[in-house]
Amino acid sequence: MYNIIDSNKININNKILKFDYDIKKIIEFEKVYIIQLWNTKSNDIAQQPTSNVYCVDKQGKILWNIKPIFENYNKYRDEFIFTSCERQDKDKLRIRTACGIVTIIDPVSGKILKKSWSK
Repeated sequence: MYNIIDSNKININNKILKFDYDIKKIIEFEKVYIIQLWNTKSNDIAQQPTSNVYCVDKQGKILWNIKPIFENYNKYRDEFIFTSCERQDKDKLRIRTACGIVTIIDPVSGKILKKSWSK
C-alpha cells in the first residue's frame, strides 16, 4: 500500500521516497509500483524530466530507473522523456517516449519485451 504525501513524495510501507519532480502517475502491479514523474509547472515538453519512470517494490526499494534500460536503444541519445506509461494486460508495462518509441516492458525486471514506433 502507498500513500502520496506531497506532489513529489510517496510513503510505501513506511519508507518515504522523494523525487525531484512531481508524481504524475502510479501504476500498481502485483509485486511493484511503476512511478512516472512530470514537471507539472510546465506544459513545455522540453521542460519535462528525462528518464522519468521508476520501478519501486512493495517495501519501498527502487528496483530500476528507465535510463539504463534505454541506454543502448539509440546511438545518438541515451535519455528520453516518457510521455505515457500504462498497464498492458495483467503483467506488462507499455511506455511511450516523446519521439514516438513505444516499448513493452516487464515491470518487475525492466526487461524490454517488444519495441515499436508510433506517430
